[in-house]
Parts: sequence; structure tokens; C-alpha cells
Amino acid sequence: PGSRARSNDLLPAVEVLTPAGAFVSTDLGIGWNLVPLFADAGAPASAWQVGARLWPQFGRPSRVTPRGVGRLGSRITTEAFANVQATSWLMLQSGLSWGSGRGHDGELLELGLTSGIPVGDEFIGITLATTAANGAHLRSSYGIGPGESRASGLPEWRPHAGMMDWSLALSAEHKFSERWSVSGQWLDARLVGDAARSPLTQARSQQTFSASLWYRF
Repeated sequence: PGSRARSNDLLPAVEVLTPAGAFVSTDLGIGWNLVPLFADAGAPASAWQVGARLWPQFGRPSRVTPRGVGRLGSRITTEAFANVQATSWLMLQSGLSWGSGRGHDGELLELGLTSGIPVGDEFIGITLATTAANGAHLRSSYGIGPGESRASGLPEWRPHAGMMDWSLALSAEHKFSERWSVSGQWLDARLVGDAARSPLTQARSQQTFSASLWYRF
């Protein structure tokens, strides 16, 4: 969130899940859910997901960066996650990531809860989430240093650690057969706090829609 720029992309999607908990996915990143390693053979599926993953943190390209302000490149971050199916209709999610920002010293804490609404034989997933960030991440993404202020004419801005955004997502999947399915997600993310008030922020909210066609091998 923060930019008014619009982009339309066509990208391949892949998801590989192993019984041992390893995964490679365009939706989830590359990582490992460690719970299956400690589960007894033949035991029912655990309500917990605990592990780590590598995940891209996309930066701010030059085309949406004001002249005089340094661009922010993309980063590969590391995240430790813990999710639990608290009830049959509620999942609690959390993730602590590090490695974002210009100095790779940014940290993010993400908390969320997911439920679902039955629609016929299908479910529409609803996720409400929020993100807090340390000062290093916010200064890299939304801050303006003294030199950048002189070069760009924008006022200096030094955000402090705190809440960065909240988001609402709707997701659904429909299976045509055992192998073919289609999924979609709509996401509305809104900046809050120092990130929302930054001179670099052109729009406090940003909406994203994605659709994927899947074939299961």
C-alpha cells in the first residue's frame, strides 16, 4: 500500500507440498512446517502449523519513487510462523519476519484470523490481519532522510516502530474435477500510523485481485 500505480501481471503458479511438511509455492514461499516431523505415524492431522519460510519482500521501483528519494529494492526475508486451527471455523495465524529494508534489518510481526462462510458446497474464506513493523523497516519504506529531503523538496520523515497496516481478504476455490480447480482472492490493505502519514504515501489503501487455474498431478 501507498502507491496509486496500477499493474496487471500474468504469472505462473505452482505449489508442491510434501507429507514431511516441506513446501514450495508461489502463494506460500519456500519453507517447512515442522509439525509432521514430530507427529506419530498414523496420528490424526495436527491443528498446528509451526515452521519457517523464505518469502520475497517487494520494494519500491523507480517509476513510483519521487526524484531525489532512493529506490527500495526487493528482499528475500525469513519468517517464523505459527498457526493453529482453534475451532472448526476459526484459524489463528502469526508470523515474525526479518531481513527487509535497505539494511536488511527490518522486522515485521503479522497477526491474522481466518474463518469461512459456506456457499452451497463451497466456502468463502475471510481473513482479517494486521502488521506491525520496527523503525528500520518503516524508515526504509516510508521515511525521508535529510539528503533525500533536500534533493526531492519533500519534508523529512522519520517513522517510528508501530502498527503499519491492516487488511481484509476474501478467498474461494472451486473444483471442477479431481485434478482441475480455480481459486481467487481479493485483498484490501490499508496503511495506518506513521506509514499512512508519510509524504511518500499517495494512497492509504490498495486493493489486489488474483485468480489462479490449477492442475493437480
